[in-house]
Amino acid sequence: MEKFVSLFHPDIEGGKTTSGITRVPEIIKAHPEGCFRSTFFHDSTGQEFYGSLPLVFAIRKARDILLEGCDYHGLELQLETAGRKLPQLPVAGELNRLLDSADTLIHINGNVFKPSTEVYGFQQVYDDSVHCIEALKKLGFTQETMAIYATPEEICVEIHGGAIGLTNDKNLPGLYHRLLCHIAGVKSTGSRLQKTDIKTVLLQSCHPESQILVPGCNHPALHRPKVGVGPSHFAYGIAAFSDFCGKKRTLNECLQETFAWVKFIESELPAIPGLKEKVEKLPEMPFSGGSQSGKASNVGSNSSYSGRFQPLKAEFADNAATFKAQPATLGTISAGLDRSLGGGWVSAGLHLAVGPREAGKSAFLIQHALQHEAKMPVLYLSFEHSLREFLTRASTSTVGINLSDLLGQMGASGSIGENARTVFANALNHLQGRLSGNIFFSGIEAGRTGLDPAEIQQLALMMPGDGEKLVLIDSVCESDFGGELDSRLRQLREIAFTGRLTIVMSIHYPMTCDKRPHFIEEHDLELLHKFQRYSDSLLVMLSEKVNLRRFVAMVKGQIDAQLVGSLEQKALQMAGNKRFKTDTFTLMRLIHTRTGRRELLLFLYQPDTGKFFELASLPMTKA
Repeated sequence: MEKFVSLFHPDIEGGKTTSGITRVPEIIKAHPEGCFRSTFFHDSTGQEFYGSLPLVFAIRKARDILLEGCDYHGLELQLETAGRKLPQLPVAGELNRLLDSADTLIHINGNVFKPSTEVYGFQQVYDDSVHCIEALKKLGFTQETMAIYATPEEICVEIHGGAIGLTNDKNLPGLYHRLLCHIAGVKSTGSRLQKTDIKTVLLQSCHPESQILVPGCNHPALHRPKVGVGPSHFAYGIAAFSDFCGKKRTLNECLQETFAWVKFIESELPAIPGLKEKVEKLPEMPFSGGSQSGKASNVGSNSSYSGRFQPLKAEFADNAATFKAQPATLGTISAGLDRSLGGGWVSAGLHLAVGPREAGKSAFLIQHALQHEAKMPVLYLSFEHSLREFLTRASTSTVGINLSDLLGQMGASGSIGENARTVFANALNHLQGRLSGNIFFSGIEAGRTGLDPAEIQQLALMMPGDGEKLVLIDSVCESDFGGELDSRLRQLREIAFTGRLTIVMSIHYPMTCDKRPHFIEEHDLELLHKFQRYSDSLLVMLSEKVNLRRFVAMVKGQIDAQLVGSLEQKALQMAGNKRFKTDTFTLMRLIHTRTGRRELLLFLYQPDTGKFFELASLPMTKA
């Protein structure tokens, strides 16, 4: 199978093209200055499936250290601008602006640097790459499995994917990232990474959106080609190594470097025994920052706050347009709930749906997943369901068939069973046909023992796109927080805010319906005390058939048979005249929202199809 790679160059129409690996030298011949490639290769359909592991070590300037989106062990950083030291580092957008200012200085462990000043030079790059090459050899990698390329500013060690045995693995970026962090001694500090001894490794090397200079191509600033180096070049020391990398080459000499790289990529290497298993057992690590192509980290990208401590009037003036704009929201499953929330789920926020088991929380989240997956990347993470269960429920919800009856009939003999199996297969085919490539599922197959915000952040970063993403976390119990409820909710909210993630999480919580659910009662205050601080909204879901009459009694002060009948007729019409034995009514009690109003909403809930239909609403007040 022919492998393809994305190539990036400003002179290419649209700045990007796709090429077969073997045709790369032709493109380099036409664009020898500053041609970059995608980290991973793909087939003709555009699906990422193969790639070498690139370990990139590069000179680190003071601004690079601030923009990389990770911590450096032993470094204390502070920004100075216009003669003032900032008490905290600003968000990415403001940080970029300040770093471009002539009066900005960076304090690192008490030493003062201009943003463009080198903190870790090529000697450190050289030492770090030598150290990591030795670490790779200790794991079992041979010289034949490595291709090493260098410019006067960076050294890139590429590990052949076949040697690890990870060819055509959908988890390639994450697995490579684990190995990179292991080799370079990178530690995880919750949602962030921390460099220890190896300071010049680029942690974005394995990010799917990273761009890497093609071997044989000239560095866009240095105008020196990226050339192949071997053990002999390292043997003569840094001076000779640097001199070799800095020499000019003819175009033909440069193209020979490109041909050598293509040959390395196209070669077939046997997997090193046991290495794949070693890599898969390494701890998962969150991705740090954005891509390698010089872009700033996404951290803090949703914040308009300048990061400067200044009078409120000045802060307001700096961000007036942002503050006056309507907050971005994401639609829910109903117009009524959208209105109650002030337009929908607040984007880049943490939203909680709590309730007892069988309240419809999973169906609620599945409906959201199906509603939004065509418009944005959606991650569905379940603590209770397998992939098979999710697909079964999603498919029957999509076509509106009775899941309970269907599953009961599928095992029957004769025409009944055959027809049921056909209906089910058609439902799955329908779901498969309507799904985009934007939805990702991770269920009980992952073997989770608790809720790890760092894992959620990593999974979200592995999804394509730099825009808004929806994360749905289903069927969490309090025990999944490991006794750290406050800490993990805080981390989730921070991840949502900084990563442009709208997180909606359902939590199993035992409770019963009060006689006056349109009032905020004592037990609601307990819920608010537990969840309000770090959540942007808190929705309580309760499902019982008696909820219809309960709602009418709240509206009329008594059971009004005429109103009950009217709402039942409305429910029947909204459900397309389909009624099932398990049909019930759900009270959704929005007891907390930062942008809307507290409200009680009545829904028809059909567990057999997993669908909700909004019927009516009442404002909520304190008792």
